[in-house]
Amino acid sequence: MDRHIRQILAAVFLFTLGFAIISGGFYWLDTQRRHIVVLGAGDKRGESYQLASAIARLASKHDPRLKIIVAETGGSGQNNRMLQQGLLQLGTIQANTFVGPDIRLVTSLYPDAFQLLVRADSDIRSVADLRGRTIALPPRESGQYRSFLFLTRHYGLSLRDMRLVSMSSRAAIWAITHGAVDAMFRVRAPGNQEIRQAIQSGQVRLLPIPHARALKLAQPALEPGVIPAGSYRGAPPVPARDLPVPMVPRLLVTSAAVPPEIVERITALIYDHRLELSEMTPLGGFLADPAELGRIVLPLHEGARRYYERDKPGFLQENAEVLALYLTILAGAVSLLLRLNNRRQKQRVDAYNRELIAIYNEAVLDEDPKPEVYRDKMMSLFARVLKDAEDGNINTTGFTFLSFAWDELNDAIIEVMHEKGRADGYSTNMPMHRKSGRSSSLAGGRS
Repeated sequence: MDRHIRQILAAVFLFTLGFAIISGGFYWLDTQRRHIVVLGAGDKRGESYQLASAIARLASKHDPRLKIIVAETGGSGQNNRMLQQGLLQLGTIQANTFVGPDIRLVTSLYPDAFQLLVRADSDIRSVADLRGRTIALPPRESGQYRSFLFLTRHYGLSLRDMRLVSMSSRAAIWAITHGAVDAMFRVRAPGNQEIRQAIQSGQVRLLPIPHARALKLAQPALEPGVIPAGSYRGAPPVPARDLPVPMVPRLLVTSAAVPPEIVERITALIYDHRLELSEMTPLGGFLADPAELGRIVLPLHEGARRYYERDKPGFLQENAEVLALYLTILAGAVSLLLRLNNRRQKQRVDAYNRELIAIYNEAVLDEDPKPEVYRDKMMSLFARVLKDAEDGNINTTGFTFLSFAWDELNDAIIEVMHEKGRADGYSTNMPMHRKSGRSSSLAGGRS
């Protein structure tokens, strides 16, 4: 083997080895780092806080280098704002919450129900009967508060028609059982413990909330549902029969700024230990099947998408045999064509071919390829081949082979860019076999 070829092969080997060692070192260092994320989960006595706390316990057990801090917040609205400000990395929100453009979906946790409670001796029989009454609501910044206003507008009520008082769930239950308010509204999972305690006191009752399908026309995130008979007491059952109410998914969301690797680990933590999570809290059993998440308007975070599509083969996996066959054929073609050239031309064609393959391998290994870098490398190589063809250093046969190889590997690099989401900006737009007719004729004339 010629000394120059041995030097090229040695350089490629050393480059590949060095790249692998450096990449492996960075990966190892990243795995040793401890990542801390803050999860805004609403009221400390609410279901989302309980489920978030269970997820945090899973992290401490199964992924000790991922620490999840659960923070008590004012609800969906505040979580949305804090995510956009970078004060939270994760948050729970109602699916009908208006969110910022950078909010991304991780998963759907469980369904919440619109629940309207009134005093047992009240003459209130429907939402429309709330006119002139005093209603206890969650904080103004919460999604529940906005859900109540949306609901009452459907029934023809405005803010002037009611007296609205914001208070905690515990205060609201005390107020309704002691006659300080006429009704209270919450968006909570059926069977909520605090609502159960209020109902079992015998002083309050649940109202049906029909028209869920009509409400869905204005807020597509809503779904018709029921609070199952006996959810709050078995004998006598409360409710006595399935109670129609609007339902809305409780979502786990994040910011687009949170690294995909972190979100992928959190998603894996939740779904890989789903059974254990449901043993910690029954709400863990309501996690959405990933196939159902497409119905939610929010876009998936890239990290969550990676987890859900982990079994889907990528382009390189799908085409590994084809690429291997292509490289085998290419190597055979190189051997055949090089026999037709003299030693000097053989060395030049061989060197260009190796350089093309090295550029392709570099693009495959590069975790964050920059389109302009690989475009410039391919165009620089093109210019040198063209100059050699014009100078007679590569004959027509060699030029034709390199033209074919250049086009094929350029297309392969474009596929790699597409797979890694970096195709925008990579466009050489100069296939050698279509744009170098003059050079081909020159090479042919001098061969």
